Amino acid sequence: MKLNKKLLATGILSATLIAGNAFGAVSAQEAAKLGDSLTPMGAEKAGNGGAIPAWDGGLTTPPAGYKNDGIYVNPFPNEEPKFTINQSNVDQYAENLSPGQVAMIKRYDDYVMPVYETHRSAAYPEQVMKDTVDNATTVELIKDGNGLGNYQTATPFPIPQNGLEVIWNHITRYRGGSVQRNVGQVTPTEDGAFSVVKFQDELTWKTYLEDYEPGQDPNVLFYFKQAITAPARLAGNVLLVHETIDQVEEPRRAWVYNAGQRRVRRAPQVAYDGP
Repeated sequence: MKLNKKLLATGILSATLIAGNAFGAVSAQEAAKLGDSLTPMGAEKAGNGGAIPAWDGGLTTPPAGYKNDGIYVNPFPNEEPKFTINQSNVDQYAENLSPGQVAMIKRYDDYVMPVYETHRSAAYPEQVMKDTVDNATTVELIKDGNGLGNYQTATPFPIPQNGLEVIWNHITRYRGGSVQRNVGQVTPTEDGAFSVVKFQDELTWKTYLEDYEPGQDPNVLFYFKQAITAPARLAGNVLLVHETIDQVEEPRRAWVYNAGQRRVRRAPQVAYDGP
């Protein structure tokens, strides 16, 4: 898959980004900001002097009531909304909302937005933050932005220099190493009717596989499987993806199993905005 062709088509990438050092790692002097004025992941550590506080490491211990069963509990159970945005005051806050949010609030009486105190609770394992800091001076974009050089794990560009690096940060973002989730998707009609499509997603970085051997599948970033569990007319269909690091050397590998046909087929259409 040609990642930057898509970016060019959507106007994200300009010609100035593909020249000179736009694809290089940052200097040691620039990387020294990580853990100082920036968090190890590259965000601004300081607050804004108002509603946004400084980052102090985030939540690193489970909140009270968590039973290690995968069910999250509210770490701030006693907080009340500071205010609520509704039809009576939406114009007052419109500049901080998207056009879609404003339209929804104005259209539906019961669509409101409670606003709570801001917390910077994000935290990562120490090794992930260390690897991210190391990546700042070593990882590079290769093949016109369609791959990563010198990359192993964690966020490749904590101090991104262009849009391509931001997109690779999103693709490689830390998601727990190996995760499973059950989700439902709906597309409501104007009158509110909908049919739920249920999925079971599984994603794992190769190093988290029990039978992983160093050097195995060196160009694979992660493995992903999605199985449809409902409705009955779609249940049993499965998508399998091997996401690659250098996508010029080897484009994304994808297969689909169609339960009705009982066949597995390669799925090159699994790219960009394909369903």
